[in-house]
Amino acid sequence: MASQEGKQRSTLQMFFFPSTGMGMFYKDPQKQDLDTWTRQDEVSMWRNVVVIGVGFMFLFTAFQNMASLQSSLNPSDGIGVYTLAIIYATIILSCMFLPTLIIKKLKAKWSMVVCQLCYTLYIVAQFYPKWGTLIPASIFLGFAAAPMWSAKCTYLSQMGTYASKQKGISSEAVINKFFGIFFMLFQSWGIWGNIVSSTVLKPDANEYTAPTEAQLEKCGAGFVAGYKHFDGDETKEVEKSKVYLLSSIYLVFAIIGPLIILLLLDPLRRYGENNRNNQTAKEGFELLLATLTHFIKNKYQMLIFPLTIWSGLEQGWFGATFTAGYITCPVGIHNIGYILICYAVTDAVFSFTFGWILKKIGRVPVFTLATLLNMATMAVCLHWTPHQGEVKYLYAFAVLWGMGDAVWQTQINAFYGVLFAGDEEPAFANYRLWESLGFLMAYLIGNNTVTSTFLYILIGWLVVSYLGYFTIELLEYKRTGSFSLHPCTGDTVKVSDDLEKK
Repeated sequence: MASQEGKQRSTLQMFFFPSTGMGMFYKDPQKQDLDTWTRQDEVSMWRNVVVIGVGFMFLFTAFQNMASLQSSLNPSDGIGVYTLAIIYATIILSCMFLPTLIIKKLKAKWSMVVCQLCYTLYIVAQFYPKWGTLIPASIFLGFAAAPMWSAKCTYLSQMGTYASKQKGISSEAVINKFFGIFFMLFQSWGIWGNIVSSTVLKPDANEYTAPTEAQLEKCGAGFVAGYKHFDGDETKEVEKSKVYLLSSIYLVFAIIGPLIILLLLDPLRRYGENNRNNQTAKEGFELLLATLTHFIKNKYQMLIFPLTIWSGLEQGWFGATFTAGYITCPVGIHNIGYILICYAVTDAVFSFTFGWILKKIGRVPVFTLATLLNMATMAVCLHWTPHQGEVKYLYAFAVLWGMGDAVWQTQINAFYGVLFAGDEEPAFANYRLWESLGFLMAYLIGNNTVTSTFLYILIGWLVVSYLGYFTIELLEYKRTGSFSLHPCTGDTVKVSDDLEKK
């Protein structure tokens, strides 16, 4: 009778309270029959995917939105943007040396929890934003970022591989679904966080003074980060009570994220984590050597790295320089959140849409469209500064830039997977390295040049990046007689060996 009642537990109960009926009290999987895949196992598997996605969503609702406001909240001496540069500089070091070591010591679940807690230090530092508080917090965050993301990938990949073996289906199909659900949940941070910032930073009646025509000359293409443009400029100082309220709300979000994972996520040992110890994995200087060797010897890697840097450059420019120079300076910091919501929704929608379009028309037209969109918007930015009655055009800009970013974020990753099948570890280490370098370049250049100069650099870099990408397509056409590197057909070809021989 008792066993019959156990089988009749609702799906909702199993979802939130797996195994023993209490999510935080986990039953050791070694005492279970792991060779039998039950309905409860299926529900627990999907629950774990949702838990990770929601946990990361809460964390990045806090961090990513606070990062987007740094150039406006902490403009003095460029400290806000410099902290972002330090974060990505330490990420470059972190991704080479720490992920494998941390995950081996702490295991996947605890690596996510501990590393996410390091992010809260950056939010806490916003209550007293000085060099002595923001810089150490940025370093801690940067070193924690790579192990955290690697632990997430490890958890989802290992769970997908284990589940596919139990169910007798393709592991690739299961893992792709896991990552699809994760990013659907994760990318919603742009909506919730910007709703918070827009509400908190909304000016009271007569609080905001619009700039004059003469003052507007120092916005847009003439903007210089950290410069006190005029007395009414909101980049000068945001009311402290609003900063404290915003930081407090984001701190709560940042703490909820790791708590969700700690209390509701099953340990990965349920899905064979301990068996991974027998597998060889590069770490430290071994991974660094493999990464550099892959870059030097592989022609395609050398051709694609400018576009990978562009991925970081364009995100860094939009998140720091554009928000400060084209939103905060001319129309007020309170407009940032609403415009970034538009950007985030567009990015999420077109990340899915372009995947479908690419199946129909191929990769070259999609990459070309993204390049043209970015070129057109940057050309407009060189000759246009928004006025109070032109805020609607900033929403249009956010849509166009979000469409381009949707291509770069989804399809460059897919392109790497196709180009370097069988060499994923050094290839994606190169991806993390060059994209992080792009972010670092964006923050350093944006903090030390006039925006117009930065835009010319971006345009030139995008031209070089597209030419490098298109050269790969031409070489592939010459090698095979067709543009056969198609990430959506399921046909993957390893070209690295052929290229290293040439």
